[in-house]
Amino acid sequence: MFVVDDDLSVRRALHRLIRSAGFSVETFATAREFLDSVPRSGTGCLVLDIHLGGISGFEVQERLAAQGVRIPVIVITAHGSMESVAEAARAEAFDYIGKPFRTTELIAMLRRALDWRAQLDGQPSKPPSAAQGITSIVGRSSAMVAIYRVIARVAATDSTVLISGESGTGKELVAHALHDNSPRAQRLFVPVNCGAFTETLLESELFGHVRGAFTGATHGHRGIFETATGGTIFLDEIAETVPAFQVKLLRVLQEKEIRPVGASGARQVDVRVIAATNRRIQDLLEAGDFRRDLLYRLGVINIELPPLRARREDIPLLVEHFLQRTNTRLRRQVLAPPATVAWLSSLAWPGNVRELENAVERAVTLNTSGQLAPEDFTQFTPIPLSDSAGPPLEGSDLTDDAQPARAAHTWLCELPRTLAEVERAHILATLRYTKGNKLRAAELLEIGRYSLYRKAERLGIDLDSLSAEPKSGA
Repeated sequence: MFVVDDDLSVRRALHRLIRSAGFSVETFATAREFLDSVPRSGTGCLVLDIHLGGISGFEVQERLAAQGVRIPVIVITAHGSMESVAEAARAEAFDYIGKPFRTTELIAMLRRALDWRAQLDGQPSKPPSAAQGITSIVGRSSAMVAIYRVIARVAATDSTVLISGESGTGKELVAHALHDNSPRAQRLFVPVNCGAFTETLLESELFGHVRGAFTGATHGHRGIFETATGGTIFLDEIAETVPAFQVKLLRVLQEKEIRPVGASGARQVDVRVIAATNRRIQDLLEAGDFRRDLLYRLGVINIELPPLRARREDIPLLVEHFLQRTNTRLRRQVLAPPATVAWLSSLAWPGNVRELENAVERAVTLNTSGQLAPEDFTQFTPIPLSDSAGPPLEGSDLTDDAQPARAAHTWLCELPRTLAEVERAHILATLRYTKGNKLRAAELLEIGRYSLYRKAERLGIDLDSLSAEPKSGA
């Protein structure tokens, strides 16, 4: 593996991360250093920053192509920059990721890149043993056992699968399990976050485009449906797509062919499609903003993942799993006493497994005693941990005076109110709670980021005015 980034802290962090996954890695501070030493065979994979002093990341890709070096390139883009993503796609990067990024996401990209490289060489790929477990699903509750049974029955087929569940419940892990246990396991698994692209860019990313299809399309681009032939495509946040795109996707599923943007003819494809949404299927049907025929086509098999609060007995197993993985990566030996695990099991975890994973990693990082305590989880966290396992039970005879104190981010609805007024008030309350963090607000509201933008525009909410508060002394 090669890393080219002019930021020393980033290079060190990527070096540790890639080494912890079992890969060898070599880092370079400048593009010139890399270009002078890269092997002509293009073995391995290149993690490349766009903004480098002197030669840019895109120029590096052009020079590699001119030299005939076929090496998969993962471009590190500015977070949320659609222009950078579009330019990376035009430069035919293998994949791209925004800063800051999740470590598991980058490692998964590296594994896919090696698979692609091995297919070019006509050799089976052999992922390192240290990378195993990245996509493992942890849980022994009855709810998870039922999920395992469905995966076992469905994995060997080519049926489309729609995975539903709250944010952070592990939808991509289930998609990985379906792929890893299928006849397509030796081919590519490509996840795509549909909510992170505009309609035009998503269509080009999935179906490809021909030269001259739009401004800036100086050469043709093979879409994911073609590059992943024989493998599996995971369409995350599928409910965030617009109806016009849904029509085109429906045709792809029915006819097994795609039409690149600007092309006059169609091309046959052979991929399995797994989709996911954080919205309930019934809500999608009732909302009317998602085509029913596509929903039925995607949901030949529907797997609904339970939230963490519905399988609380799995929390000790998850804590142990995340603790072991974090200790290994950080070379620590931090333990979790039974009292701390019991306390963690009593929390609500609205962010589900993802929130628990992040909390364990943060606690281990901050811990100095070798024994995790509640204060390790509550300090320096941007999102306060809820100490309630859920709302009061129905039928409670608590009077108004006896009601427990409400969290600072909740609000009371003053009746009568229109539905739009209630929705606007709730979105504003959530944004105030997250201090203007739009991505976190969207997760709490269980909608995609672009859905939040559309709702804000419709309801007259100025998202820029709700940006995070400046640091003291700034």
